[in-house]
Amino acid sequence: MTLIPLTEKDIHIGSPLPWDLMDSEGKVLMEQSRIVDSQPLLDQLFKLGIYRAAPERNAAEDKNAEGDAPLANEMQISTLAQIQLAPGDMVQLQTLHATHTERYQVKMLGFHAPVSIMVTSPTAQGKLVFIKEGQQFLVRGFVGKDAVAYKTRVLKSNLSPFPYLHLAYPESVQSMRIRGSARVPVELVTSVVAPQGKGAAKIVDLSWGGARMLSPQSVADKDDDVTLSFRINPSGLDVYLSIKAKVRAVSKDEGNKGLVATGVEFVDLNEQDRLYLTNMVYQNLLKDNL
Repeated sequence: MTLIPLTEKDIHIGSPLPWDLMDSEGKVLMEQSRIVDSQPLLDQLFKLGIYRAAPERNAAEDKNAEGDAPLANEMQISTLAQIQLAPGDMVQLQTLHATHTERYQVKMLGFHAPVSIMVTSPTAQGKLVFIKEGQQFLVRGFVGKDAVAYKTRVLKSNLSPFPYLHLAYPESVQSMRIRGSARVPVELVTSVVAPQGKGAAKIVDLSWGGARMLSPQSVADKDDDVTLSFRINPSGLDVYLSIKAKVRAVSKDEGNKGLVATGVEFVDLNEQDRLYLTNMVYQNLLKDNL
């Protein structure tokens, strides 16, 4: 089911809803014909993120040029108001350069549509980064289960009363709803502590729920409890993780010169590690879509 994000223009306080209000997973929050009777209730719904189902299309409309598989509807074009990025949200600024890329974590301060977005000035190793006016950035962020991205440029860099930037207000924003099973290809060297001892492997795909590893020899057996230790770089931040996991599958991967493939499910993740992994997955899912 394809979902369409709603704005305040779509809902009238005191009038019956023309469709079911849903969250990003398609769960009905308020049924059709019910009435949103107050502004505080409406504000709370928008904080959750609300959608309606897109009109159903016939099979012929949903087929691709070969006439076989339905078209994917992962990427959506929205406005910043629909996305509901709010003051205090953390976003990533990525420089747009042909030969090198820097990433900075900054905080949304607010926006004045349709002129500018205000964010804190980026820092590196505790020092302000020199940002020139006109410099272009790709902005990435996360709202609920949506990953969002848009291009912008620096309109003004201010130092008073504190360092902050005015960025050009985007005409459109790309968003992608991330499924719970989303996996991304990676190349992360990890140590593996298993009942048989300590070994090493390479994580070749990753989600916030588990990973698939390749190694020359078996590093664990099915149903073993293991600990994986590896580094990731979500939003330009170097993070060392040590994660407990359960081995769910072990097999020979003939497509990779007979290496051993090991599938694991992460267990007992704390919220900080889950956030880092989620950020890493979102970042990799979006990086080739702009």
